[in-house]
Amino acid sequence: MRKNFYTETKLGQVHGSKYGQSDKTIICLHPMPYSGGYYDTFCNDFILKTNIAAISLDMLGYGQSSKIEEPISIEDYALNVIEVIKSLQDSGELSGDIFLLGFHTGSAIANEIAIIEPELISKVIFVTYPFFDAAKRAELLESQTKGSIDESIDCLKGMWEFTITNRSEGISIERAYENFIDQVKNMPVSWYGFYSMFNYPSEERLPLLQHVPLIINDVSSLTEPTKIAMSLVENSEYVELTDVKGGIFELNTDQIISHVSGYLGS
Repeated sequence: MRKNFYTETKLGQVHGSKYGQSDKTIICLHPMPYSGGYYDTFCNDFILKTNIAAISLDMLGYGQSSKIEEPISIEDYALNVIEVIKSLQDSGELSGDIFLLGFHTGSAIANEIAIIEPELISKVIFVTYPFFDAAKRAELLESQTKGSIDESIDCLKGMWEFTITNRSEGISIERAYENFIDQVKNMPVSWYGFYSMFNYPSEERLPLLQHVPLIINDVSSLTEPTKIAMSLVENSEYVELTDVKGGIFELNTDQIISHVSGYLGS
């Protein structure tokens, strides 16, 4: 069900995976420092339960996409995804309605894409939104650390414990290991996405969104920031997940798909 592809862009090759075939496609934008593989469980479930195809992309610098030498902005990521979408349309690989789904950093990229090219996108979905005001962004930038590798295995200990040892009940060790490997592979540039997010003025950009997004909230550190983001959008559809235990794109796919399919009318 999954077909991998590469698209040439001005900033390098972008790797993606396509699930299913339809004249409607949801494009999933991953949280950093993961890659498009973060959505593998979700995309496989999604195409089985809807009449919509799915595409997950690796942002530049992450996964199997081209490496970048320094951080780029949320706008740069958005423009790069727009270039990928238009290239897929020109090749006939993508046609019909296009929907965006973002999670964490991916939500900001989805927001920017929809602002820059509103007619390219039919609908937008934020699964939580990492809203930080200017003061908080400055604080986060000041305290941000860069990913580093040293000769001690201890540099990987925190990621191993977070992703595997302390994984939510119900997530297989094999799937957790895939996400761990994703983090390790992206470790040298793990901070790039956060740096981009901490420089993105959401308070200025969210009010420019012309679409009526679906905003899905969960129980996490971004519960309240997501509500603030919702207040800055002129109109939105807002829902909250129930019985959330972490790993929502592994353990709560049924809820997310139900809300998304209702919003998209599929």
